Amino acid sequence: MTEEKKKPQQVLRYSDSELKLMNDTFSENYPLLILLRKFFLQGTLSDGEKENVKFFANANMLPILRKTYLPEIDYNTPIGQIVDLWSNVDTRNKGAEDACLEMAMREKLIRYVKDRFTDLINDTDGGLRLSDLEYDPKKKDRDNFVNLGARNMIISHVDFQTGQIWILAGNRQESITDIQKRLFRQSGK
Repeated sequence: MTEEKKKPQQVLRYSDSELKLMNDTFSENYPLLILLRKFFLQGTLSDGEKENVKFFANANMLPILRKTYLPEIDYNTPIGQIVDLWSNVDTRNKGAEDACLEMAMREKLIRYVKDRFTDLINDTDGGLRLSDLEYDPKKKDRDNFVNLGARNMIISHVDFQTGQIWILAGNRQESITDIQKRLFRQSGK
């Protein structure tokens, strides 16, 4: 009886094909990552950039971007890697009022990112505006606190997740196996 060769278990949230697509797309195209971040942060885009942004809405790239910027609980994710945008809210080390303020900020982050995906898919420019979350002396202190906290959270989230794509993409010389080994070694630090 021959023993069937078992497929190695996936150790990252991203599949081999997703890592390959990130590598093929971004490893030698840093300006495309800058454009992605610029789109998510509602930077002013030239006509050429608006055309290039449409690439991100394709059927292969969109699920990777959702997994990165708007993760949802996936019960088939490798152990220790389940995440959604609510899982990082600190409810243990804060009182109810402070935790509720953070939850209000997080809700705006989630709404903002969902709106950006809606705009990406529909080639529109609507929804929650980052500029609406800036300090406004006409607003109540609590509203300003939540808005500015949400604004800063959005900027940090988008920048960090874009950096994650850059790291996961690796460089063109790396094979998918090399990328996985590098990421596995780094995760132990």
